[in-house]
Amino acid sequence: MFDKIENNSLKRRVKNHVIGREHDFFAVVQPGFEIRSGAELRDIGLSVKDTVIEGGVEFSGRLDSCYKASLLSRTAGRIIMRIAAFRSVNYFELERLVRSFPWELYISPATEIRYRISTEKSMIYHTGKLEEIFNFGINERLAAQGIKNDEFLCTQTVFVRNSRDLCTVSLDASGEFLYKRGTGKNISKAPLRETTAALILLEAGISNYSQILDPMCGSGTFSLEAASILTRTPPAAGREFPFMNWPCFRESTFRFIKNAAMEEIIPEEKIGKKIITSDIDPEAVKIAGSNIPEQFSKIISPETADFFSLSGDIAVNKKTLILLNPPYGKRIEEGIEKSLYREIGNKVRKDFSGCGYAIIVPGHEKESVLGLRYDRKIPFMNGGIKAAVIFKDV
Repeated sequence: MFDKIENNSLKRRVKNHVIGREHDFFAVVQPGFEIRSGAELRDIGLSVKDTVIEGGVEFSGRLDSCYKASLLSRTAGRIIMRIAAFRSVNYFELERLVRSFPWELYISPATEIRYRISTEKSMIYHTGKLEEIFNFGINERLAAQGIKNDEFLCTQTVFVRNSRDLCTVSLDASGEFLYKRGTGKNISKAPLRETTAALILLEAGISNYSQILDPMCGSGTFSLEAASILTRTPPAAGREFPFMNWPCFRESTFRFIKNAAMEEIIPEEKIGKKIITSDIDPEAVKIAGSNIPEQFSKIISPETADFFSLSGDIAVNKKTLILLNPPYGKRIEEGIEKSLYREIGNKVRKDFSGCGYAIIVPGHEKESVLGLRYDRKIPFMNGGIKAAVIFKDV
């Protein structure tokens, strides 16, 4: 978009005030996994702030940091860029501040603006009134700069958080939640989000194992994310992002970052790891098989098998990580959850005691019945249900 700007004055301002400066960004993450997500963002070269914030990770940098986070992060659900903060003690002052802000540096012509507004402990608490103030002020400013938004070619979500009389304004950089990897996916009952699966795999230290065992695979999310991590495949390589429509967007910079990431991909036959994927439900196996892209077809081959019938021999002399997301809640008949978790605990102790594992457990009662020791536990919400992942390292 930057190269298409015809107004030289605007182009110069965009270059000086947006492209040439560092910005603050926020990655929305699964609450409970902030530290792990922050470590991942550091690993891809971002300047992550040390402050731990529930449900997110803050980082700063130039625009290429935004491109990298959106394209390469496996754990972030959304990336937003902070652009302004306005005092909001009264309507008139806020209206003046919004009208005077240089929105033309961030919003291109023919952009439909959508709003996500939240308020807490502020004089202006009505979200509808805040949207009215921002919508009027932004459009008035853009019109004064000769920018018309009569015909929409793209959309841009503006996040406004009014807390303690301070409106923090951010732009949605990544668009749809990043757990949507850009390819269609068939799902089984209550699937695990890709970002959550990636967080669990990274926390479990997947790279330290020679074999991954996914014996209750469902739609195959654990196996697919494991293959993506092990082959260093960029998780969002097939997606487009709202930042591509920003006036500051330089396609050449983005293409350079993307091409560099694609060159890091390890062919599946060279990763030296094995992924064993199975489920007792033939329909789940069929769904999982339909989700496997061509590039992972040699290392993921779902089979119908009962976890409780698997031989422990498959883990002998192999450093194995077991991943389990057992059915619970609406996915299982009432009254048999406890017996299922008791059987899982017995099976792991009997046949896979030498393996590492990451097991999702819904509540203290099921954890007690499971009866497995662990090195650490991370509580989180999964499908609206309080759960935790227990990790044992090898």
